[in-house]
Order: sequence, then C-alpha cells, then structure tokens
Amino acid sequence: MIAFAILFEKIALPPLMDYLYSMEPISLPKHWATQWMMEHGVATPWLSAFTLFLDIAILLVASILADFIARRVVLSLIRRWVRRTEAKWDDYFLEEKVFQSGVHFVTGLVIRGFIPVVFTEHPKTAGFLVQIASLYVVWQLILLVNKTARAMAHVLEDNPKFKDKPVSTLLQVVQFLSWILGILGMLSVVTGTALGTLVGALAGFTAILILIFQDAINGLLANFQISMYDLLKKGDWITFDKFGVDGDVVSIDLTTVKVKNFDNTLSSIPAKAFVTESFQNWRGMRQAKVRRIKRALLMDLNTIRYADDALIERMRKVERLQGYLESRQKDIEAHNTSSQADKSLSINGRHMTNIGLFRAYVESYLAEHPQVSKKDILLVRQLAPTSSGIPLEIYCFVKEIRFEEYEMVASDIMDHLMAAVPTFDLQLYQQPTGRDQLYFPQA
Repeated sequence: MIAFAILFEKIALPPLMDYLYSMEPISLPKHWATQWMMEHGVATPWLSAFTLFLDIAILLVASILADFIARRVVLSLIRRWVRRTEAKWDDYFLEEKVFQSGVHFVTGLVIRGFIPVVFTEHPKTAGFLVQIASLYVVWQLILLVNKTARAMAHVLEDNPKFKDKPVSTLLQVVQFLSWILGILGMLSVVTGTALGTLVGALAGFTAILILIFQDAINGLLANFQISMYDLLKKGDWITFDKFGVDGDVVSIDLTTVKVKNFDNTLSSIPAKAFVTESFQNWRGMRQAKVRRIKRALLMDLNTIRYADDALIERMRKVERLQGYLESRQKDIEAHNTSSQADKSLSINGRHMTNIGLFRAYVESYLAEHPQVSKKDILLVRQLAPTSSGIPLEIYCFVKEIRFEEYEMVASDIMDHLMAAVPTFDLQLYQQPTGRDQLYFPQA
C-alpha cells in the first residue's frame, strides 16, 4: 500500500495537478461553496474540480425535479381539466400529446436559463451545456408544432365549415416548414450563425430545392387552386375518363387525390391533373337532389305513318291521351276546314301521326310519374335520323339520386315506354341478328 502511494505521488499526481491548474480559472471568493470547502481543508487545486462537479450535481437535481413537477403535477392537472371539460378540442390535444411536448419545451427553457446561473465560474462549460440545452429546446419546439398541427387538423375536420377544405394539405405544409426551420435552427445553434443568415444562404439553393421538390410544389399550388376555385371537395363524386376513375373522393393530399371507385378500388391521381385536365364533378346533382335521365328510343322509320281513324279511336281508350286527343283533334279540324284542305290525300292539311301520339303519351306519362321532378326540364324530342332509326330522346330529372335507386327508377320508366311502343303501331329498331335470318324470305 505504501509503495502504491509513493508510486501515485511520483507518477500520477503531477499530471493530475497540471490538469487541475489548467482548468477554467475560478475567482475563489465568488463561488458560494468555495469558502465552505476551504474551511474543510480542500486544497486549492481541487476547488475548481469540486465546484464544477457540485454545479453539475445541482443541475441534475434541478432537471430531475423540474421533470418530476412537469410529469406528476402539471400534466396530471391538465389531464383532470381535460376530462372535466365538455369541449372536444382539448381531447385531441391530449391524444396528440401536445400538452406533454409543451411541458417538455418549457422545462427545457427553464433548464437552459438556469445553466448560466449555476455555472457562473465555468463559462466554457456553461456555453457547451447551453448549446446542448438549446438543441433540446429546438427539438421539442419542432415536436410541439407538429403535434399541435395534427391536433388542430382533427379539430378543423370536425367543424362543418372545414369539411370540404384541404386540411390534410395544410397540415403537411406546416409540418414540412417546421422541419425545415427546425433543422436550420439546430444548425444555427451548432455553428453559432444567426438563423437569418442561414435562411439567406438557403436562398442560393432555391433552384436545386425546386428541382428536387417540384412535385410537392406543383401539388401545393394545385391544392390552393382546387380550394380557391372550389373544384373539388372530400366526398365529391367525380368521373375522370383519362385515369379511368369513377367514384367518391376519399382524401386530398399534398401531391395526390385519392378516389374510391364504385368497384371498391382506390385510385391516386396527381393533384395538378384536376387543374390542367378536364373531369366531371357530380356535386351539383347532389346539391340539387335531382338526377337527369337522358336516354333515347330508336324508332324504326318504316313504321312511322299518319294516324288513321282506327288508330285514333283505339287511342281514345288510353287515359293519358284522352284530353290531348280532344284538343288536338279540334285544332286540326278547324285548321283543315279554314284552309279547305283536300282530304282525299292524307298529305294535305294537318294530321296526327303515330309517333306524335307516342311522344304525347311519353310526356303525359312522365308528367304523372311521382319520381319525376316537376320543377326541372321535362322534354321528349326527336333527334336527327340515323341509319339506326330516329332517336326519340327522353330528357327529364328524377328525385332519386342514389345509384341503385336511380337506376331502378330509370329502368322502370324505360321498360314501360318500350313495352308501350307497339300499341302505337311502332317498332323499335335493332340490328338484325342470326336468329332474324329465319324470318327472311327464301329465294
């Protein structure tokens, strides 16, 4: 043991004493523990080391105490307050741990401000610890901003005024900017360069950043245009033929718009496509609560003729045509009498036709239909003849906009009208099939 003590005194003690003398100089009367240590016989070379260790111990105790108060006291009180309130926003803030990050941020600020006070006699050590604490504060600030943005996004999504707004896009923008500024803040702390100087230097890399993040930038601009011009909202039914999309909008993100098609597949479309390309939005139909029927019956041209007395007499039994026939017949007879039309030929004067009677019947049928809107356009018109016959177009709006119910109503209407065609001595046109060959006369 004596030999070890002599060896320590001769070999290890001189370098240790040199290190202690080379430590940060200390003004002995200033430190609050210096006088106490000197009274207890602590050698002068050891005073700097002991005061440093003592300051570190005090900082650790203060940090642990601050963390204990933050976790056990402050957060507990916040949780109790949140549970007692009826508001929903504070629940989102608690779920996203906003209050926890806020407490850590404030604790970091307190510790950072406490370091220069504790390490008054050790400015180099204090500077290093302040730098570490500043990095911690910036990190907690980034987390606090991101969590607050997520909580606010939930709050806005619950607000009916923001149901159709690109909240998720704004959230992504806030998160992106917070990380960029946070990284610059950390670099500012490490290098000692002012944040404004780093931001100014970053401007030199703008072209490179635009090249790297061009999709995100284009998507961001497209999102602002979509929101500004009200082109698209979450929940809208859209049809985008270029991308084969037909369904409801699920989400509007920074660069893409997700659509759930009616076959339960998901499609992702670039946001800028909704600004530069043409697509169909069915929102107006849902707001008007009516949906259009625009379908045509192809009538065989060979079956169109003037209505003779037998056909007119038979049509008098059709309840929907009785009033029309009486008024129409009087108008035609009055016109033919006044013009002294030669009735030996049907082409002279005015006459009713079977297709005209059918058109009047369709109008009356649609007007009486309970699902057809009376406030919107109701039209039955002839289109230009084609090689497939003459189209008789039904143009009206029904009160049912749900897909299945709408198709059922439209099919019922068309079924009835197709079945009614032969009553007017008309026929629908269809191209001949192989079975039709059986009815062709044999040579």
